[in-house]
Amino acid sequence: VYRGAKNAIVNLDDPLSTPMARDSLRFLCFGFNRINPETFSTRDDDQGTWITWGFDNLLLTRELGLMGRHNTSNVMAALALGHAAGLPMATMVEAVKAFRGLPHRCEFVRSLEGVDYINDSKGTNVGATVAAIESLVPEQGKLVLILGGEGKGADFSPLVEPVARHCRAVVLIGRDAPLLASVLGDRVPHVAAGSFENAVTEARELAHAGDRVLLSPACASFDMFRDYNDRGDQFRTLVEAL
Repeated sequence: VYRGAKNAIVNLDDPLSTPMARDSLRFLCFGFNRINPETFSTRDDDQGTWITWGFDNLLLTRELGLMGRHNTSNVMAALALGHAAGLPMATMVEAVKAFRGLPHRCEFVRSLEGVDYINDSKGTNVGATVAAIESLVPEQGKLVLILGGEGKGADFSPLVEPVARHCRAVVLIGRDAPLLASVLGDRVPHVAAGSFENAVTEARELAHAGDRVLLSPACASFDMFRDYNDRGDQFRTLVEAL
């Protein structure tokens, strides 16, 4: 993959991204808690969590308009790519702070009664939903997950452990709600909603202050919606009307 490259961007949290051949390559690295020269990383102090370059602080993660640990990793990767291309660091940092993310991708909708509502309608497969769950679980609370739709024959079993570990409850929607209920079993409380509107209402009732309600269905949307954009737009409208 890296043959002929002058620069290699290496995710230190993923050993498989490390090139086998190191000759003539400049390495720019990123990863959590990996303070080193030529490395974008993070460190914590009494102000919060910093994204760093080498030994210098660049910005606090709370200054990002993006939610989730995976998006902090994405920001570090983008900074590494920009730095390799010769972009000014200060300009990149300001651009990162200004970027608010894309709709339906771990999108913050609103906070109500101490509960954040997150629209991840683009989470149309199991892997995406697992990543969202593990990245968006709040420090002091749990997730109430809205899950389901047209699963297209997917294996839902990889959801069980992260859901059981991080979710207070699951609200099931769509065609594959019965299958998901069977897979989850008694590992986490779950309820089937008769409509999408009911799903949002149920999620609100199940959530505690400090929790997050996360729409990340792990399924396609075609059984109930035009597409994932329609699903996310309807979620946003319903949440804003609460």
